[in-house]
Amino acid sequence: MNQHYGDVVIVTNSPGELSSWVRVITDSIKAKKPDTRIIVMLVPCPYATGREEEIARSFPSVDVIFTPGDFLQFLFFNKTPGNIKFSQRGVVVFLGGDFWHAAWASWKLNFPAIAYTARSYAGWCSRFRYILCPDERVRRGLQELKVPDRKIKVVGNLVVEGVKPTKNRTECYSQWNLDPSRLTVGIFPGSRIYNMQDSLPVFLKVAEEIKQQEQNVQFIIGLSPFIHLDEINKAIESPHTPIPGVCGRVSNSGSMLMVETSGGLQIPVIQSLQYDIMNIADMIITIPGTNTAECAFLGKPMVVSSSWKARIPRGGLGFFVNSLPLGNLRKKLYEGMLEQLKYTALPNMIAHRSIVPEVFVNESSKEISDVAVKLLRDEQWREKISDELKKIMGPTGAAKKITELVFDVMYESGPEAL
Repeated sequence: MNQHYGDVVIVTNSPGELSSWVRVITDSIKAKKPDTRIIVMLVPCPYATGREEEIARSFPSVDVIFTPGDFLQFLFFNKTPGNIKFSQRGVVVFLGGDFWHAAWASWKLNFPAIAYTARSYAGWCSRFRYILCPDERVRRGLQELKVPDRKIKVVGNLVVEGVKPTKNRTECYSQWNLDPSRLTVGIFPGSRIYNMQDSLPVFLKVAEEIKQQEQNVQFIIGLSPFIHLDEINKAIESPHTPIPGVCGRVSNSGSMLMVETSGGLQIPVIQSLQYDIMNIADMIITIPGTNTAECAFLGKPMVVSSSWKARIPRGGLGFFVNSLPLGNLRKKLYEGMLEQLKYTALPNMIAHRSIVPEVFVNESSKEISDVAVKLLRDEQWREKISDELKKIMGPTGAAKKITELVFDVMYESGPEAL
């Protein structure tokens, strides 16, 4: 029977958290204590793509994976995949989902729990030894919700820990047949299928509109590992987008995968190398999400677009809102959400001000391309954005701090227990 130093149970859910937070933390834990067993519990989630288990299994630092079904079987019937037995000591780490998922896992296992959160939330906080957060903004929000100061620890932004290009710029230009003398625009249509379906045909039209005004521009599409290549083809062959887009087709050009739009624009498609694409891009066009923080850490100017007509996550009121016709009620609900949030791009949220332009599309792709062209033509504006983004995202180090706390809590060597 294998003996483990202890169990670290990671509770998580959707693509953004899995590909950034979980990957970084599990690698850090294994580097510090290789004989620690890492168990990832994927919980039911409306944001899921269906590929979470596949991606989690690709992480060499993960030893055991609970699918969402396995998690429910464990929660209600105490069954585990392969009848695994938990170690006598361990810790539960919340890295996405609902807090109650981790709270219940902690109760079932009799393990202490810690949570990392990028938003101010106080539910179930009595079940957690520490609530870890990225910055003072979130700390203040937690304090306002009456979370005890002794539980709150600012550890830094975990998103930026894994943002590491794998190749230098020259290698990328050569491998992807790009011209280093031209401005490069990276297109990121999202990691969820419905986001990609709604945004990619529109972004392709944006690319055509930019190209008509700026000939010295080239484009590259960054495809999430959570999206299958055939899903791109389906999305652009016969697009049904709430904002008019263009159709296109996917083809192979030598060793390169290309998208060719109906207007004749050819754009290379690269999967799972998003940080290399960000690194060579002069500007990014994307939707709200984790990648806006990753782009910010690399100091990349971006145009972040969203629309009241596009589908939103299916959790909470998502199903209700998505079922509404495109009319005044849906628009008012969206505007109410914006009024409450103020910003949708993570760097703007962190800074409490507009650093990168956000476009809230009402009718057409031209609303995005007009802003994008202005940004491309204004080098000083791009440089100013880049400098400000690097300042607000802060240094790395969150993974190391969280790893140390994981082992402190596991052995009760930290401050007083609950």
